[in-house]
Amino acid sequence: MSARSGIRMFERNGISVRGKVLPLEDFRFYYDSDFKEMDSIKAGAIIEKAEEFLKEELTVMPLSLYREKYLKGIRTGYERPHHHRREMLFYLFLAELHENSGRFVEKMADVLWAILEESTWVIPAHTGNSVIAPHTSVPEVYRDDQLPGLDLYAGNCSALVGLVTYYMREKLDAISPIICKRAEHTVYMRGVRPFLEHYYPWAKAAHNWVTGITCNILTACAATVRDVEIRERTIERAMELLDNYTSGMPEDGCCDEGPGYWGAGAGSLFESVLLIEDMTGGAVKAYGDPILHNLCSFVVKMNIHNLYYVNFEDCQPIIGHDGVLIGQMGEKLNSPELIAFGLKMASFRKVHDFPFVYPYRMLKCAYVPCVTGEYKTKANKSVWMDGHKIAVFRESEDTSVGLFLATKGGTNHEPGNHNDMGALVIFSNGKPVIIDPGIGTYNNDYFGKSRYLRWFTNASYHSCPTVDGIDQAGGSGTEYGTKDEVCDVENRCVSMDLAPAYPAEAGIEKLIRTSKLEEGRITVRDEFVLDKEREIALHFTCVTEPKIIGTGKIELPEGRILSFDGEVFKPEIEKVTNKNLPYDDLNFSKWGVDCMWRINLTANAKELVSTVTIE
Repeated sequence: MSARSGIRMFERNGISVRGKVLPLEDFRFYYDSDFKEMDSIKAGAIIEKAEEFLKEELTVMPLSLYREKYLKGIRTGYERPHHHRREMLFYLFLAELHENSGRFVEKMADVLWAILEESTWVIPAHTGNSVIAPHTSVPEVYRDDQLPGLDLYAGNCSALVGLVTYYMREKLDAISPIICKRAEHTVYMRGVRPFLEHYYPWAKAAHNWVTGITCNILTACAATVRDVEIRERTIERAMELLDNYTSGMPEDGCCDEGPGYWGAGAGSLFESVLLIEDMTGGAVKAYGDPILHNLCSFVVKMNIHNLYYVNFEDCQPIIGHDGVLIGQMGEKLNSPELIAFGLKMASFRKVHDFPFVYPYRMLKCAYVPCVTGEYKTKANKSVWMDGHKIAVFRESEDTSVGLFLATKGGTNHEPGNHNDMGALVIFSNGKPVIIDPGIGTYNNDYFGKSRYLRWFTNASYHSCPTVDGIDQAGGSGTEYGTKDEVCDVENRCVSMDLAPAYPAEAGIEKLIRTSKLEEGRITVRDEFVLDKEREIALHFTCVTEPKIIGTGKIELPEGRILSFDGEVFKPEIEKVTNKNLPYDDLNFSKWGVDCMWRINLTANAKELVSTVTIE
């Protein structure tokens, strides 16, 4: 199992907000920032999009769309209009906040009212983890003496509606004071009150639901709740749940769910700390604990080059993280590394892209000037994250130069898991050579029994060996993983026994994988000890087509050469498409291709030592 820190960050630092929380009338968001006007480039993009929304009819969300999740396992039919409404509201709000002309107010009020009229803010896909009573295939209608469900989107919607109410009260009241009164009541009943009064299943775990919901409920409370005692209690519950999160994370800050969910996990933890500072007018600053620094810095350690990240678990290879938030981390945590990395990430951000999911951080982003120019940062040449047994090695501090290698051990029982012990991610000069294929489409099957029937969640497509065609095992409630992990940071070498990651029928007594980065070369050494002679297969997945160029030689993407013992292994190049493999829900376009390729090297042996080099 991966190590858990047990660190309850707020508790161990004795942080209390009693008597320090500001009433609503004295509170303001980003109390220590002087927001004079929105960045002109970003404002232009916001106005352009908001003007499009002015012409657009409100989306209809019939019951049949909600029921699709239960009847057909399809999430997107309901989620598209659900998300679109919130995107409309956020852009109309931002546009009116900037322009202050009044021309977006009527449409904003229409969209806000439609959202308030929805029977639930919990999406159908999340009812199983967010409800109190058993759910049905239609939205539950709750009386005021009952508690509704609370999921990521109910939390997000509470924050979004709260922000709109806070900043647009005067303009909405000019239409009717009932709008803001209803908004405040609905935010309290669907967001703040259930957060305070019920311990949902997600609240006990250490994953992005805890941090994501918490930061948004803090936003909602800060914007709408007038009772100071409730404001205090909401922060106290928030600190309790955030302590659940930090106690379940490794002390080195390695994110269970990979860099794809880092913004929702560590990012929302940091955002919550910002909000607590805001709500106390600077009286409570909770930035000093090392685990917060480590969790925030994880994203830097997992960056390969530009927007490429090590995409273990449910994670896309290309991620546009919020550089403004990362820069704030650097400022508050006194980290030059995070400040520099934040500038680099901000320079890649599309100016028109303001996701509604975390409106508090996106509001700040709209006011921070666009970052232009090219920013280079110095990367650490060797990283070992013992909490999840992840090693990251590179030849150069310049991410665009030389070979890059990432591999992992740990356990095949983690949130967003792919069975991938010993997986390899290799880049050359900032471009992919050997890859982790990525993440599939979220639906019923993806989170059900067929999850590991998908080719892209299995170890053999993460460049891990198979024996007699038997792949690694794992999933909920399992203990399949690695043992005896050793990392030599100085020499950029890591070894681990992969045998415990496989089921007994594979007959693997020992499978030691040693991965090493030397100057100009990566070496992958696999030592097999089996119960009898079996077929051993090594696999390497590439984003573009490799070519056999001679005995024991294969040309890889970016002109690199893979060398192996051609007298022992028989090579094969396999084209990987969604048409010739089960489950067609991997998006190849994320890599800019319409297929992938896998190298298969097969041999028969009871004991075997294989050395593969890439140079």
